[in-house]
Amino acid sequence: MPRRRREHEQIRDFLRTIGPLVFAAGLIMTAIGFISFFSSFGSFQPPRYFWCAFVGLPLMGVGGSLSKFGFLGSVTRYMANEVTPVGTDVLNTVVRDTKGSFRDLAAAVGSGLRDGTDLPGAATAIACPACSAENEPDARFCKACGASLAPRSCSHCGDQAAADARFCDSCGKALT
Repeated sequence: MPRRRREHEQIRDFLRTIGPLVFAAGLIMTAIGFISFFSSFGSFQPPRYFWCAFVGLPLMGVGGSLSKFGFLGSVTRYMANEVTPVGTDVLNTVVRDTKGSFRDLAAAVGSGLRDGTDLPGAATAIACPACSAENEPDARFCKACGASLAPRSCSHCGDQAAADARFCDSCGKALT
């Protein structure tokens, strides 16, 4: 057994032994202190051993912490073995019940990417400047009259304008 693992097991065994002992000592001291306190109610004398509660309560806290560290690995493994099957069942149920929804969503996204009309901000059909017929956004010529749908350049500023635009977006001059 490696040295480091042996040291770890020795520390764990020490914590598992000393933690409950310190906790038990604190519990006994606390009990003595409270018994002394409550038994002094009938007499007019102050409780003699009430100070034991002030020593016992911190001892219980220290003993509980030492025990927690000593048993932490065992408790964690137990909880993991209890929680993992439930988590696996929940995940399998969610995947099984939502499989159709994800398939439908993927089909809708694929359809939108293919034609571009289902996406917000996607290019829409463009109108022919000659006959006003609607054409696909990537068409270069009108499908009705054959007129060019290519963007035009402004003769004043040289900026590109849509084929069906009558005025330049940049300078506002009429396109010829």
